[in-house]
Amino acid sequence: MFAQLFSPSLRLIFAMLLTVSITHAASADRHQRPNVLFIAIDDMNDWTTLFNPANPIQTPNLQRLATRGTFFSRGYCNSPACNPSRASVLSGTRPSSNGVYGNASDWRTALKDVPILPQWFKDHGYRTYASGKIFHHHGPAFHAYEAFDEALKFPSVTPDMPMPEENLNGYTHWIGRNGEPGNEISRNFDWGVWPEDSRDHIDNRTVEWAIDKIKNSPGPFFIATGIFRPHMPFYVPQEYLDMYPLDTLAMPTVQVDDFNDIPAEATAFMQRPNYRWLSTMEHESKRDPLTYKKALQGYQASATFADHQVGRLLDALDRSGQEAQTIIVLWADHGYHLGEKQHWEKFALYDKTNHIPYIIVAPGFRPGQISTRPVSLIDLYPTLVELCGLPAPQHLEGTSLKPLLENPSVAWSPALMTYEQGNHAIRSDRYRYIRYAGGAEELYDTENDPNEWQNIANAPGSRKIMDTMSRWLPDTDAKPIGDAR
Repeated sequence: MFAQLFSPSLRLIFAMLLTVSITHAASADRHQRPNVLFIAIDDMNDWTTLFNPANPIQTPNLQRLATRGTFFSRGYCNSPACNPSRASVLSGTRPSSNGVYGNASDWRTALKDVPILPQWFKDHGYRTYASGKIFHHHGPAFHAYEAFDEALKFPSVTPDMPMPEENLNGYTHWIGRNGEPGNEISRNFDWGVWPEDSRDHIDNRTVEWAIDKIKNSPGPFFIATGIFRPHMPFYVPQEYLDMYPLDTLAMPTVQVDDFNDIPAEATAFMQRPNYRWLSTMEHESKRDPLTYKKALQGYQASATFADHQVGRLLDALDRSGQEAQTIIVLWADHGYHLGEKQHWEKFALYDKTNHIPYIIVAPGFRPGQISTRPVSLIDLYPTLVELCGLPAPQHLEGTSLKPLLENPSVAWSPALMTYEQGNHAIRSDRYRYIRYAGGAEELYDTENDPNEWQNIANAPGSRKIMDTMSRWLPDTDAKPIGDAR
């Protein structure tokens, strides 16, 4: 009826004006959406000053970032291995659902029908960028650079990863538990000053590229930056090694008979081929008594070097004037053992391999908050889409952490971690419960036993606790996905 009061030409003008208005509103909405600076760090554990100022590994920029937002002091990875952890974070699905359990698993085939996180942002109007290690770096088959408008590709382990001609530490072969020589040693099992010009360090190049995008990219942007250190090899500039003198180096707390009270299945799980890291160091210590200390020094220096890169990103964001409209998320793909639990590296279900730096800074939320609720990286995808006002894809298995940004003490469900098919850990406010594929169990009261030295699975009253925690185990354990080709 209203339209009949106007001539066709006026109705056409009204329609054009309405279209322009809607288009302008949609464009304005896109520009009002916050930017996202998505920082992934490789292999960083909780032995940093972020978690405790008395800790030995200096991370002033992580502390600086935490003062701007919410630090999840009990943040956990989804899986203590690079590929399954990253596939889980980027897809928003658990390893027990997608079958990506190992570093060689073909995650792209497993998740071919799932929109990964940066692709979802790209599809909804964001300019997306990537530099550094976002996906696993074992080869081109692991990368999904089509999810980004621009990317500085991260080199694969072989043959593209820049490395010195020979290991700087001089080690050539693995040594088994009984002292027998093994295969040629991994090029990753190394530490020292390399490359000669620190400007050529892979993390310097990664961050320099991201800084350019922060400075010059129109909003809204999604900039993913993957910092490789403290992943082995521990190659850092000399100044970072100098921060951790060998004669005063802090050493991890180790209990020699740590495996005396765990089931045989758990012992076998922990003494698989990755035990060669420690056995090789023990053997090489006969030649160089400082071998173990030098490896520890390399890790600590590398973690501080990674922290330095975080500081560069924050400085660039502040200079750009966009910090007030930028969400910053920082996470590590998993933790790292440095000899604790008679173990080196990751691939285990204890706290040290799963406890990670996890920080979210978002406009409009109170800065300087600490949440002690156990949370995991499965929640990162739904959190970001909600904070940015995007629709959430139906496949997500996590829960947005926005309620914890509003109230860090709100009740929350325990965190779930998985390594390989059927092996899971549950972390509640007080306990860590581990159940292996064969049914073996461990239980630790982390309030009274933070080092997880006393397995209380067989103690009176523990059965009730474990039965309660087992409710959070996944209903199914997907079949393992084959290797990428």
